[in-house]
Amino acid sequence: MALTKPTKRGRHDHAAPQKQDDPVPGDLDSDEHEPPEAGKPEEPQELPDEVLHLCMQLHDAGHRAEIRRGQVVVTPPAGRESTYIVDRLSNLLIPLKLANNWRFHQTWGVHIPPYQDLRLPDLMVAPDEVEQFDDMRMCGHCALLVVEVCSPGTYKVDWKEKPLDYARAGVPLYLIVDPVTSPRRVTLMSDPLSDLQPLDHHRQAYRQIVTAEEDEALELPWPFGIKIETSALFD
Repeated sequence: MALTKPTKRGRHDHAAPQKQDDPVPGDLDSDEHEPPEAGKPEEPQELPDEVLHLCMQLHDAGHRAEIRRGQVVVTPPAGRESTYIVDRLSNLLIPLKLANNWRFHQTWGVHIPPYQDLRLPDLMVAPDEVEQFDDMRMCGHCALLVVEVCSPGTYKVDWKEKPLDYARAGVPLYLIVDPVTSPRRVTLMSDPLSDLQPLDHHRQAYRQIVTAEEDEALELPWPFGIKIETSALFD
């Protein structure tokens, strides 16, 4: 879907957010960005204790470490713009958090089955009581919302890898805040497929995808039931 230049609108005069079959930005919508192992069957393997130990050490040292396909990957630290966006979104969700006794997580990850992979969202909203996989991560189906804020260093991973990972984990709502694409936009993915395999990169992992460009409103469905003014995230 071609992106159009944003127009100035009144605070409550919004164009309808766009439902999309393929939300991936045009510069990433090609096979060259698929992982080289795509399409190759592979059986899950036990993760060596050394890998988990290294990941825990990195977390303890303040690094953002994830585990993908049994390998520890250190992700770039969040820049100022990303942390501001997470802070603004958190402010919008705080009334719901307090009313429902939810928790915000920024240093606790999501277990990605069938491997012992770990993804570390920029923000995760979850109930107070969840199913814990281990001290570093929870089971994805317990999350209420997982949020990633794109940066030049995480752009491809946020758009091409994490939708499949989070859907496989059972995360019901995946929100991508994208200040990199022009115009800036927010994309909500919901209703994950239940039969996804680790190498199903050619499949759209979530059935419902809605994108709102800057100055539009995006609705977060149950259990949130609110509309987010996307311009409030980018100001």
